[in-house]
Amino acid sequence: MQHYQQTALDYARANSLPKLPESMEYLNGVCKRHGVRPVELIARMLQRPVTLNFHPDRISSDGRKVLESMTAQGYYHCQFLTGTTNGSRTAFPGGERYEWEQRLFGGAYPESARDRPKYGALNVLSYADGASMRFGSCFIALNTAVTRRCTFCYGDSSDAPKALCTADTFGCVVAELMRDVVNHSRLLNQCVSTEQEALAILMRRRIEPARLGRNLDFCIEAHIHGDVSLASDVTALYLDRSYVATSIHAQAEELCMRYSIPLRWIPERSVRADAIDELFRGPGIVKLARKLEANCRGTVRINAMLLGEASQDSVRNAQRWSDLGSAAEVFQYFKQLWHYVGYFG
Repeated sequence: MQHYQQTALDYARANSLPKLPESMEYLNGVCKRHGVRPVELIARMLQRPVTLNFHPDRISSDGRKVLESMTAQGYYHCQFLTGTTNGSRTAFPGGERYEWEQRLFGGAYPESARDRPKYGALNVLSYADGASMRFGSCFIALNTAVTRRCTFCYGDSSDAPKALCTADTFGCVVAELMRDVVNHSRLLNQCVSTEQEALAILMRRRIEPARLGRNLDFCIEAHIHGDVSLASDVTALYLDRSYVATSIHAQAEELCMRYSIPLRWIPERSVRADAIDELFRGPGIVKLARKLEANCRGTVRINAMLLGEASQDSVRNAQRWSDLGSAAEVFQYFKQLWHYVGYFG
């Protein structure tokens, strides 16, 4: 790790330490009512993997698809290096993403640093589509050793979260999570009836991802400081089944063979183009869905593979998509249409 990456970890730890006693007192009160030890709850949650969702077929700054670049380089890089994003397109000095990241980590990262934090989420509910599928149709899962160089926050880091912590002050995040359970009957994106139900879910022993979470908005965000090496940090690559027998499938197999990573499959998510309406993500995705249908000359089911191919074309042949709006608007529509497919498909 670079010295500034360690500085970012130290900043988060120092920021959370004064809050830890109150957080643990609250957590003790909740857990004691149900015979659960807070230390065991925290340890059980930190045994879950951090997952990094991404789209494997978007175009990187080097002109290659994301999965191709990962295969060649052997690392999962941050947006500042790849130029790709499934969120804010402001990862440059002076940009909104840059500014709030500087605030989040106390200015630890110098402006010249390109090896900035990689963003994922802790998959505490063992979702088969990753902890935060809004950011991509596939994901890599990291081994638990990586959590030692992660910072965590409850919710989106761009919204000035109350709790920013490290693994050894993780009680701050768990307390915020349980406050949401007590006050809003919500465990991340799941509705729960009682705090006992939430604790029972969180205390399950580690299991393989089993069901789709379709989690768009609620997560325990994780920031990995230092490299994410495919050879030493990744335990599996999970790919949407729409890519079976495609070039992305072949690329994934090459990556997995080269770095000794198992390839696993997520059930395909798809939605009929003519079933998409504007209520969930606005009228732009309806226009995009109709265009995809017209390009396919008939009724089509929109899935991750089809969206990926169309997204590539919108970058390489932008004029073909200009009837939908500006390049920034088209990018936004692709992002939002994936949200629709991932949630309802």
